[in-house]
Amino acid sequence: MTDAAPWTCPTCRQVVSTEYCPTCGERQLHPRDLTLRGMLAQVAQKITSLDARLIRTVRSLVARPGELTVRYLEGPRKPYIGPFALFLFCNVVFVAMEALTKVSVFSTPLANHLQFQPWSEWARAAVAQHLVATHTTMAAYAPMFDKDVADHAKSLVALMVLPFAIAPALVFRRSHRPFVAHVAFSLHFHAFVLLLLSVSVLVPAVDQWLGGLGLRSRLLDNSMAAAQLAICALYLYIASGPVYGARGMARVFQALALAVAAMATFLGYRFALLLITLYST
Repeated sequence: MTDAAPWTCPTCRQVVSTEYCPTCGERQLHPRDLTLRGMLAQVAQKITSLDARLIRTVRSLVARPGELTVRYLEGPRKPYIGPFALFLFCNVVFVAMEALTKVSVFSTPLANHLQFQPWSEWARAAVAQHLVATHTTMAAYAPMFDKDVADHAKSLVALMVLPFAIAPALVFRRSHRPFVAHVAFSLHFHAFVLLLLSVSVLVPAVDQWLGGLGLRSRLLDNSMAAAQLAICALYLYIASGPVYGARGMARVFQALALAVAAMATFLGYRFALLLITLYST
């Protein structure tokens, strides 16, 4: 803080000789602040500051895995946006890319649930009971289910964060990190995953544009899933070093364990969407 002419803080009613009140953070009001030019200058400063922090945060998230979590736990925090705000931003980008490309990643259609998932046999029985109870047909129910599951998939992505946070808490239990550290790690990891998926949806979109089946092609769907899992495993391997101090061959197996946990969380999310949509539609 720089020295300033003494002024009375309107919040604390204390005489202050610095630009900002040391008690509440109130800023000294200058005559230029009450002009249109001063107001526009404040808006420009806030936007520029936010843009700089956002760019810096996203760059760190992608280029230096694990650094944001360490910064959040140990500081400095001010140059970066928080983990939850970053997660929300990445989710907005992901939803926008899905809308732009017409490709859905999490919103598994009912037909897929009934045929290609580990729980398909149970799903067929549950859906059959639901059709009888609601006096409707598969032809009438499937479009409603697909629309609702797509809406739920966009708004409930955060459901994956806490379950996955349990994985590093168990894998790195000797690190003695508080649980909030694992939650921050999970938020940063899922923010990266959402950005990865935002780029990945361009592949099936281009395939469809060229006359292909997009994600309806089992080969393309499985190939993309394998590539994304490999990238996530590499990301977790790199991030586990600065965050948890992982080293040596143990680090490889720990990263693989986290990658398996991420895949299980993803499948669990798909199953949760099935249950939520099935019993709310």
